[in-house]
Amino acid sequence: MIHATCHTADNVRCIEFDATPWFSEADAPSIIDLARRGWASTAIADSLERRRGYEPLHDLVEYAAKRLKPESLEDPTWETFECVVDGPEAVAWLEKNRPEIVARIA
Repeated sequence: MIHATCHTADNVRCIEFDATPWFSEADAPSIIDLARRGWASTAIADSLERRRGYEPLHDLVEYAAKRLKPESLEDPTWETFECVVDGPEAVAWLEKNRPEIVARIA
């Protein structure tokens, strides 16, 4: 399991979830980009939020879109939520399951 945490910019919502399905399906450039960003990206939530079992993640993304996005109109670069993956867990999982990627993120 690769633990991840998402929280809204206003810290009203915060959840933990398993990001392993994203790592199983993501292409190598996406994983490398995530590693270079310090293991933080909203792309993970965007990818997983519609899956069964990820309803709390969907609720967080929906809350951010409905409640916080209107506040960001003045600054479209402002992130309404953030997701962070446990980097050491991600690397350990990649070493075991997708070793061809590990060398590219080191």
